[in-house]
Amino acid sequence: MITGDILQPGTKNKTVSRFAHLNRSRSFREKQNAFAMEGSRLVLDAAESGVKLSALLLTEKAAAQFGEAILAAAPRTHTLLLSDALAAEIADTENAQGVFAVGEMCEKRAISPQRGQHIMLLHHVQDPANLGAVIRTAEALGTDGLYLYQCVDLYNPKTIRSSMGALFRVPLRVIPETEPFLAACRDAGVPTCAAVVDRDAQKLGSFSFAAGACVLIGNEGNGLPRAVSDACDVKLTIPMSPDSNSLNAAMAAGLFLWEMNRQN
Repeated sequence: MITGDILQPGTKNKTVSRFAHLNRSRSFREKQNAFAMEGSRLVLDAAESGVKLSALLLTEKAAAQFGEAILAAAPRTHTLLLSDALAAEIADTENAQGVFAVGEMCEKRAISPQRGQHIMLLHHVQDPANLGAVIRTAEALGTDGLYLYQCVDLYNPKTIRSSMGALFRVPLRVIPETEPFLAACRDAGVPTCAAVVDRDAQKLGSFSFAAGACVLIGNEGNGLPRAVSDACDVKLTIPMSPDSNSLNAAMAAGLFLWEMNRQN
């Protein structure tokens, strides 16, 4: 049973202040190498996936309902009780459950393109919900790695929620430049495929992913820069109705992941 003083609005508490700051500031998250998350399922998923929780903040009701399970997965976590009013103040969602936590960022994974792999590079994806959805889909359909170039923050609260915990498990790597990455794919014998909106490009479904591939998905509004798509081995497009000229970036990524999974 979790006991202690119940913090009220206006109470000065370093843990609560830190949580709120992590929730709204990318630069603070990067400086602290930590992030904020909300919701019983997400917090429990993080703990069970090996994320180290440095603080757990619960309302009385949430503590009674979820506290035991979370602390079983993350014992000895510093825990605070919040009033419902204070929980509403720091919540990032409507109808919050009263479960909040601070976690340490996952260790950077030293992944690199390898022959036969099925991987994806997300280029300048800026919508956190899109990024989270791609990560979630990649876990569901399988991937040997997701690479991110100048994308929205991985630990944006919306990205974390949209990934439904997959962020803690999918092999991810942020890359500083695209040219060396494409060169590494070539050296490893991994074909690079630019996802484009071009009716003259090769149709998805006609390309063989049997030998592995890296698919590049571009920005929501502008797609891939011409220089990047021209540097790829092949340009692939998703067949669409004549009246349609685009797809949501997360949906496009999902179709490519599905096709790679289907052929694999």
